[in-house]
Amino acid sequence: MKDKSVWVILLCVVLMLGLAALAGCGTDAGSGGPETGPGGGTDTADNAEEEQVYQVAVCFANKEYIDTGNEALDKFNIYTEEITSAPEDVYLDALELLREPSDESDSTMITEQVVFNDAYLEGDTVYVDFKSVGPNSGSLGEGFLVSQIVNTLLSFDEVTQVQFLVNGEVTETLMGHVGTAEPFTKDVFTE
Repeated sequence: MKDKSVWVILLCVVLMLGLAALAGCGTDAGSGGPETGPGGGTDTADNAEEEQVYQVAVCFANKEYIDTGNEALDKFNIYTEEITSAPEDVYLDALELLREPSDESDSTMITEQVVFNDAYLEGDTVYVDFKSVGPNSGSLGEGFLVSQIVNTLLSFDEVTQVQFLVNGEVTETLMGHVGTAEPFTKDVFTE
């Protein structure tokens, strides 16, 4: 009878050790299993938002107005452009359209020296985050830079204001002439 008890106890110990070993075989977030993204889903390219087609009103400075200062002329020439973009990239992609004027009668203040970190929507505000705004181009140049961006981004239905940032921080001005501490709801030249 004593031999039988030893075998039962030994079998119980082996079973308990086996169950304890099996309990530790699951995977957790740091154990080499698939990585999860926000919301617990697996991060894969399949989860990326699909690109969509957008109509964007791009705003360029009227070169003749800049050259002459003739107040009878329109300050801006506006063109509708079609772009294909992921929703999270559409505002930055729209700003990149401003680098190349649509016509020889246009001018742009968005030169290669203007570098964007990001442009993103929060609520009804697009935040335009600059890495660099380029050289100081005077009050007229800064006014056109701000206005080209504001007018273009306000062409999106969901956008009612534009806030400028430099390296993620609100700044008093971009080049020293136009106040940028508060969001814009219209361009600099609109009264």
